[in-house]
Amino acid sequence: MDAPEHSPQDPMNIPEHMPHPMDAPADPFRVWLRALEPEDAPVIYRWRNDPGYLSGVESIKRYISTETEKRWIHQAIRNHEEKRVVRLGIVLKATDELIGMVHLSNIDHVSRHANVGSLIGEPRHRGKGYVAEARFLLFEYGFMELGLQCISTRILASNTASIRSAERFGYVKEGVLRRRIYKEGSFQDLIAYSMLREEFMKKREAWRSRVAGPAREET
Repeated sequence: MDAPEHSPQDPMNIPEHMPHPMDAPADPFRVWLRALEPEDAPVIYRWRNDPGYLSGVESIKRYISTETEKRWIHQAIRNHEEKRVVRLGIVLKATDELIGMVHLSNIDHVSRHANVGSLIGEPRHRGKGYVAEARFLLFEYGFMELGLQCISTRILASNTASIRSAERFGYVKEGVLRRRIYKEGSFQDLIAYSMLREEFMKKREAWRSRVAGPAREET
């Protein structure tokens, strides 16, 4: 049965940490989500200089200094605390290692819509389904705690692995934004996807078993 509709008293009551795995020992997920810390800056700085990461995102290549990264993470923490963006780290339960990030941005509390973004920064952890698990946890939070009605994303047309992952997860394709991004010497299309709350809730229990189950495929 779907969870009842609700209107939270504070639609942006964002916790510093999502539930720790020790609070739910029966939870089969391999990752949990937490707020970013200033000490995460060196790890994220390393990710930003990885060609594998840069090739799959909309933004163009930039040369980032460690000082710039420190300022970015402090601003990211402020944005989170001021409830403008939900930005969380993806952490492996087994080792407590930060392996990626996931976020909800452009949050519209009137229309109840937000954009989602995610990445696995550590190359050795890509292709193991961790993004799907983190995305699922974030969607549960966005739809069930923040009261969102729609979450959307855009993916580079050249990023076939992420497109396959999005469609397997159950996103609905909304359309193609033609030649919207200039990257690596050419204009690229963006594929627009979205998911409604009722679509997520309808499949939530099945997805909880599938996303955290043995059949995993992800970028």
